[in-house]
Amino acid sequence: MTKRSPSLFHRISQASPVLVYGWLLALVIAPNLVLLVTSFFKSSSGLVVTEFTFKNYLAVLSSKTVITLVARTLFTAAVAAVFASLVAYPLAFYVSRYMRRGKQAAVMLIVIPLWISLLMRVFAWRVILGENGAINSLLVNAGILSHPSDAFLYTRFAVVLTLSYVAIPYVFVSSYTALERVPQSLIEASQDAGASAFRTFLNVVWPLSKQGLAIGFSLAFLLAVGDYVSPSMVGGLNGTMMGMVIASQFGMAGNWPLGAAQAIVLMLAVAVVLAVVGGIGRTRGVIQAVDAGAGARLSKAVTPWQKLKRGFLHVTVALPYLFLYAPLLITLVFSFNDNRVQTFPLTGFTFRWYEELLSNTALITALKRTLVVAGTCVGLGIVFGVLFAMVIAYRIRRRAAVLELALAVPVAIPGIVLGISMALVAQFVGLPQGISRVILGHLSFVMPVIMLIVLSRLRRLDPSFVEASLDLGATRLQTFRNVLLPMIRSAIIGGALLGFTLSVDEVIVTLFLTGTEPTLPVYVWNQMRFGFTPSINAVFTLIGSISILLVLAGVWIIDRAQAQSNAA
Repeated sequence: MTKRSPSLFHRISQASPVLVYGWLLALVIAPNLVLLVTSFFKSSSGLVVTEFTFKNYLAVLSSKTVITLVARTLFTAAVAAVFASLVAYPLAFYVSRYMRRGKQAAVMLIVIPLWISLLMRVFAWRVILGENGAINSLLVNAGILSHPSDAFLYTRFAVVLTLSYVAIPYVFVSSYTALERVPQSLIEASQDAGASAFRTFLNVVWPLSKQGLAIGFSLAFLLAVGDYVSPSMVGGLNGTMMGMVIASQFGMAGNWPLGAAQAIVLMLAVAVVLAVVGGIGRTRGVIQAVDAGAGARLSKAVTPWQKLKRGFLHVTVALPYLFLYAPLLITLVFSFNDNRVQTFPLTGFTFRWYEELLSNTALITALKRTLVVAGTCVGLGIVFGVLFAMVIAYRIRRRAAVLELALAVPVAIPGIVLGISMALVAQFVGLPQGISRVILGHLSFVMPVIMLIVLSRLRRLDPSFVEASLDLGATRLQTFRNVLLPMIRSAIIGGALLGFTLSVDEVIVTLFLTGTEPTLPVYVWNQMRFGFTPSINAVFTLIGSISILLVLAGVWIIDRAQAQSNAA
């Protein structure tokens, strides 16, 4: 074999393990370490005093108010996750086991809301639940209520409902993935042994899919714990959760060490809950790849009674879709309503709220800033995500699982804690508030998302292709460009689209990093706090429409690439 001269690509590949550990230190270990250290410092007149003390933790643990809020936060998050699981898991089971036609469309209709602005979805629920909203209008017009009620909005129920709504797609995706991997042979063996559909589910399907449900539940729980935007928008004072209290310590209260201690205590409590959930959802054994993903289905409906039950299921399964899309349709309708007040009935049709956007220079500037941040994060995320995925897949064998988990930590950290920790480390190194901080903060979770998607694809590839290319004399760059890249291109595109959407929609982390240069979600959030304007509906409608188009374009590109790969 001829000796190759070292190229730039070769030198980068040689240094890649160092880059992985450097990233891990700078964007995972350092922020959490700074957060921990800060929690042991003192605060004076809004400034951090570097004197070691346990007073912050004593103040947290001795405060009945804080302990009550922590317990309320965990309970609210758990209830929201349970409700989301009760909706998402049966739906995933139905789509996976009973649907043949339109199966991919059914999955995509659940996933699409993930790519639509969080603020848009939460704001829509405020419109629906308000005194002049859809529910009150319907009840008053039906004669059930004599006048609009204030029992729907700014309540604990509104917080749980909204958090559950946001979490349903996450639980569905995780559960559906697990259900799709239940081997067909086990289903057939159970049925051949005379087991009923219920016994087959209880003894075969459930044990092999409960881990997927546990992962989805954990994601829903983390989202609810770290979200203080939704509770403040639909819960008001009655919906106060720990995230709002922690945010106030880094805002008006100006007591960063106490806020850091509160964040640490909340993280420890969350870790305990997730450990319990993980233990309950653990599945023993391994599903062999040769027998997985066969799309096993339970027995078809034969008797009239079974057909009746099947028809009832068809009607029931439509309700979650109505639940997911009703708020989005409400926002769309109000974006064309001529009235400045969000009330029913509608007063007329107009385009003027869209016309106002063209003259809103602050909004357009925020939009441009958002696109710059998202584009930069996706570009860097692709470079580092693909590189790190290749390092974990091909270079680091023994510590691969630990390293993968460590790099993915920012994805699993509640948004409020991630934003605070990134703000602390940026302050520590002297990075000024603004777009640089926002890019750094977004990159901490965009890169792992891209990396995990690409890594999942790499692990399904036959390594002999790469080995054969190198043995035939191709350079590492040629092997990557001509062999590896075509096989992982769809995964890169999918990861990039997801990362772009996460960055564009991010508001919780950005609030701690942006300063006086807000991104579009932060700009809209500030406008909603200081006064509503109907143009917000137009903004949300445009964001939602663009997000859906991006998703559909990405799916089309991925499907086309896979079809060409299969044809080859």
